[in-house]
Parts: sequence; C-alpha cells; structure tokens
Amino acid sequence: MTNTIATRIFILIILHYVALQTGCTSEPGPKNKSSKKIEVSTENIYRILILGDSLTEGYGVPIDQAFPSLLEEKLNSEFSSTGNKEYKIINAGISGSTTSGGVSRIDWLLKSQPDFLIIALGGNDGLRGVPVNETKKNLEEIILAAKDKKIPTLLTGMKIPPNYGIQYTEDFANLFPDLAKEQDTPLLPFLLEGVGGQPSMNLPDRIHPNKAGHQKISETVFEYLTQNLP
Repeated sequence: MTNTIATRIFILIILHYVALQTGCTSEPGPKNKSSKKIEVSTENIYRILILGDSLTEGYGVPIDQAFPSLLEEKLNSEFSSTGNKEYKIINAGISGSTTSGGVSRIDWLLKSQPDFLIIALGGNDGLRGVPVNETKKNLEEIILAAKDKKIPTLLTGMKIPPNYGIQYTEDFANLFPDLAKEQDTPLLPFLLEGVGGQPSMNLPDRIHPNKAGHQKISETVFEYLTQNLP
C-alpha cells in the first residue's frame, strides 16, 4: 500500500511538472504574436501633419466635421482595401495663427515625425496686412525645416479681399505659386476653392467654413494630396 501511494505521488509530481513546462513554453507564443501585431500596426501608420490656423482647427464646427478629420476618414475609406498604410492626420491648427507662429511651432511639431506636411497658413497674415515678403519668408522657413528632415510638403494657397488695395491683394495671391516654384514644392492653388465667398458654405461671419464648407475643403485637399503622396 505504501509503495502504491508513493508511486501515485511520484506520477502526480511528474504530471504537474509536465503541465508547468507546457504552460511556460506555450505562453510566449501569443505574446510574441501580439507584440508583432502592435509593431506592424505602428509602422503601418502614415502621419500627415497639417500646420494651419482656425480653418484647420475647425472653428465653429464639431472637430469630427473639420476638414482634417474628414480628410483622414476619406483617405482610409478610399485606400483601406488596397493594403496600403493607415492614414493619421495630425491637426496642428490654432485659431489666429500666422506664418510667424508657424515658424515658431514647426520644429516642435516635426518631433512627432510626420511622413507628410501640409502648410495651410497665410490667411491671417493677409487679413492683418503683414508685408508679403515677410509672409513668404516665413513660409519658406517652414518648407526648409521639412526639407531638412526629408518630409514631403504640400503648400496651400490663400486669397484675401482687397482691404489693403489691389496691389497688396495681387502680391499676396502670387506669393504662393512663386514660392512653390522656387522651392519645387507642390501647390494647392486655393484652399478655399468653391468655399470662399459662398454664403451657403460659411458660418454667419462669412469667414469660417460651415460643415458643408469643410466637406468641400476636404475633397479639394484630398485631390491634390493624393497626387503627391509618395
């Protein structure tokens, strides 16, 4: 009886040891697989930084209705079935921001390591009568900062009403294509194409787009962005 009990105890110990070994060897499998998935998912994200002002921030509309959010949704919707990367928009829009503000922020923003930059600044410069050469110089600094880190860039043009005279208005509008040509940077000629000056596309202030306006902007940006994505 004693030998039988001892034998059973010995067998139980062996079985317990085998179970422990099996558990230890099987556990790392799922962990490794999980960490690999996370790694691939992170590497698969294509980050697009939009440096802008209240138009980018989405003043007056819910954040999910602002054009950066709509653009992200459209990019992922259009390309989700092709096996391409997942697109993530970094909304760096601040109401009232000028090109000089963009210069002060760009180095910090580039630390997020975006894969693409959209510059949507300049409107507030024009509304404030900032000298055109100053605005152009600031935008150039932003483009060069992105170039230094080999980040592709899309410059968006702006237009303003003739509050400061015809000459200033024309010089302001021309600075964008001139700069794009000088820096060999893709240009979206007018960010507010089909929106600016259209009451049905803007809030009562007639400056900031409403939901319909942001939808139109997202379509315009999408068109030019997809032509220039690597």
